Amino acid sequence: MSGEISFDYLSSLADIEEMTLTAEEAVGSYALVKNGNIDVYHPPEGPYPMVIPCPGIKLLVNGRECTKPIPVSMEDTVQVETVNELRKGEWSVTVSPDGLQAILRTSPTVLLHRELPDLPPVRILNLAVVEREERQPPLTWNELMQELSRMGVKYGIDWEACYNGVKSCDVNKIVIARGIPAQPGKDGRVELLFTSNPKLPVVTKEDETVDFRKRYVFTSVDAGEVLAIKHRPEPGRNGTSVSGDIIVSPTPCDSILFAGEGTVLTEDGKRAIAVRSGRPTVSRRRNLVKVSVVTELVHAGDVDLTSGNIVFKGDILILGNVTENMFVESCQNIRIGGLVSCARVQATGSISIGGNVISSVITAGKAPDLLKRMLPQVHVLADGLHDMVMVIRQLLDHPDFKKEDIKGIGPLVKLLLEGKFYYLMDAAKNLNQQLRTMLQEMNDGDMEEFIRDVERVLVSFSLTVIDLSEIETLAQKARELEQNFAYLPSTESHVLASSIQNSTVIATGDVQVVGSGCYISQIQAGKKVSICGVVRGGKIQAGGDINVGELGSKGGATAKVVAGPTAVVTVGHAFENSVVLLGGKSYRFSREEKNVQLRLDKEGNLRFG
Repeated sequence: MSGEISFDYLSSLADIEEMTLTAEEAVGSYALVKNGNIDVYHPPEGPYPMVIPCPGIKLLVNGRECTKPIPVSMEDTVQVETVNELRKGEWSVTVSPDGLQAILRTSPTVLLHRELPDLPPVRILNLAVVEREERQPPLTWNELMQELSRMGVKYGIDWEACYNGVKSCDVNKIVIARGIPAQPGKDGRVELLFTSNPKLPVVTKEDETVDFRKRYVFTSVDAGEVLAIKHRPEPGRNGTSVSGDIIVSPTPCDSILFAGEGTVLTEDGKRAIAVRSGRPTVSRRRNLVKVSVVTELVHAGDVDLTSGNIVFKGDILILGNVTENMFVESCQNIRIGGLVSCARVQATGSISIGGNVISSVITAGKAPDLLKRMLPQVHVLADGLHDMVMVIRQLLDHPDFKKEDIKGIGPLVKLLLEGKFYYLMDAAKNLNQQLRTMLQEMNDGDMEEFIRDVERVLVSFSLTVIDLSEIETLAQKARELEQNFAYLPSTESHVLASSIQNSTVIATGDVQVVGSGCYISQIQAGKKVSICGVVRGGKIQAGGDINVGELGSKGGATAKVVAGPTAVVTVGHAFENSVVLLGGKSYRFSREEKNVQLRLDKEGNLRFG
């Protein structure tokens, strides 16, 4: 039965409440509720008490149901009945869209019990009820099992949750069955072993002095380095729905590793290998990963404190200048569009400089390539020292040699050097001279140490040699140096510049100056030197031919040219006191000469022509 109160009822109630009664009028006229019954009393002449019904009860006056406020008298038969209410519960079982859960939703059955409480006597009796709820589960165990069977739920049923669901008298949402979700696999991926950033800032500690010339490290790789590794996709694991169906794991995507320019893939396609030095790059398009090696690093501006030094394993192109105290190094070639001032430029390959070289050091090639010129003298020392060791051993083992008569073998060494092994002193002196003629930037520490030891033992202090082990150690070092330099691959790295001023230029190949010339500079080339302009002061040294436009100056600094015995020296205009040293033969110009060509004949004599 609905507990709604109609508009007419509310209007009647309002009219009654407007009735104002005095205390004298209210005495002797009343209605009350006791033990569920309504008792009425009033004077014979009235007034009569009023009874106002409420929702949840049934008011009967003389057998007629009243839903509005009504006056009652003592002659009326007034009855009140409470009306209980049953609110039927609801329940449902749903399966989630992914099939992984069966969910029981319940709303309990509610039985609403109503009782009429005792009310004191009043002129206007407002009836009211006391309600009490009784809750019951909306479903039974069998009903739930039938519904699960109808819906095909048969996997992952949580029986305890089902029991709690059918016993619940609350509004609930309970998961009564759970499937196993499919485990996705891992997509294939390509792991990069280099950073895609072309340059990285150098991190310094707080207590370190910041060198702004070393601000960045440029990303580069060598040939043979592994650039990327392909990881194949890993399959996932299938799942099971609450209906027992298999949930198929999605197929993972595979990545494609593609070898771009300068790289190759291994046979299994899992690794990308650099086949040349340079800057590694990567490009991605969907699942395709392309790895390449760019051979040239292009720097658009000047090399200065803003850019920092540039050290790169591939080619370097600098469109601007290389400024004071900066350093540029490459394992390949370097091209500089502007000038180089008070800086150092070093490359394993060739170097081309569009502008002038001023108070700088330019090095092209590897030091061992120039040191290999010393190989003949090292070979002489290695064989000669070995033979000397054998002779000294024979003498020491001879019965006529009295060891007790001498302290150390110094006198014996000096005697052999003045006799059979005289050539060893000459070889040591020549080797020392060759090392001194090399520029400091190309010196080798092992070679320097060896030559110092050879000069001490064979030339300066041979009498101080105490034990044969000193000679044996020198012989072993000579053999090691000979082997190290003999099997080094040769490279010819060239230098091309506009003009060179107060600088040092070293190249294992050719040096070519196409501008005004060289001024008070040191030039050393493993092959040829060609200077179109002038050579004012300084020294030009080459393993091959030398071609100079103008050598020396009037009253200026003396210029010197040094070449090997098979070389040809050509001078367009030579000034007085200029010097040409050709295969150990020296020629000093006593007057100005033009179109001079110098060479050695078969007998080693200096010839013009």
